[in-house]
Amino acid sequence: MSILSSFFQSLAYPCYLLIHFYMYVIFAAIILSWLEAFNILNNYSSAVNMIKDTIHRLTEPYFAFFRRFIPPVGMLDLSSLIALFVLYFLQNFIPNFLLQLARMTA
Repeated sequence: MSILSSFFQSLAYPCYLLIHFYMYVIFAAIILSWLEAFNILNNYSSAVNMIKDTIHRLTEPYFAFFRRFIPPVGMLDLSSLIALFVLYFLQNFIPNFLLQLARMTA
């Protein structure tokens, strides 16, 4: 087994985990937006504001990419749903692609 093959193989699982955990952050952003829309959150709490700011900073650049192509439909923002589907696809595609590269370089 070559070094390059071993590298690709060892990179597959961390990529899977990274995408998987980012999907949880996106779920949190979606739920947070619903809680804000229904006025359930306490906006005067510094802990809530810190969590909102952190999740917003982590997800907004990714969502902004999709918002350029997908306009909001009424009050619904479908860009987060499309972004989640793209991540689901990448979660399966990237590790499999890296494992295929590892087999080709072996």
